[in-house]
Amino acid sequence: MGKLAQKQETAEKLKKQMSLATVAVVADPRGLTVAELTQLRKELYVEEAEFTVAKNTLTKHALKDSDQAVLEAYLKGPTALLIGRADQVTPVKILTEFLKKNKKENEIRGGFLDGKLLTAAEVEQLAKLPPIEELRGKLVGAINSPLSGIVAALSSPQRGLVNVLDQYAKRLQEG
Repeated sequence: MGKLAQKQETAEKLKKQMSLATVAVVADPRGLTVAELTQLRKELYVEEAEFTVAKNTLTKHALKDSDQAVLEAYLKGPTALLIGRADQVTPVKILTEFLKKNKKENEIRGGFLDGKLLTAAEVEQLAKLPPIEELRGKLVGAINSPLSGIVAALSSPQRGLVNVLDQYAKRLQEG
């Protein structure tokens, strides 16, 4: 296989990965050892995400004519892409925590989420969000809270009547 064919294959593979992405983050991989990259990739694999070191020219070719083409602004110097296919928050959280834990000179340059280009600060904010399951739980709790109040308000008079009748029955039994 020639060098050009190999580059085209790599670009097509990256294009396919990016077409399935729900979130993408561009980072600088300098300073990470092979062992650290392998550990990061293992953690991300569980969350249906990948961390790929790619040449900028191949990445630009793969992003051409797609929504993610806006990421080209961040493709300067050594580049690695976090590509998440399922949850949008957890892979970003894993990457930012990993980079902080390993105290490397890495930087997150920016990202892409739901058709919108994200700055590095916005990617950091995304990483601070709670997991989707927790957000769903809070939403269900918020929806359920007023309903629980209504049920309690509606059942309160009946409960009061039952208590009064119970007390009356006890007095009759006593005397």
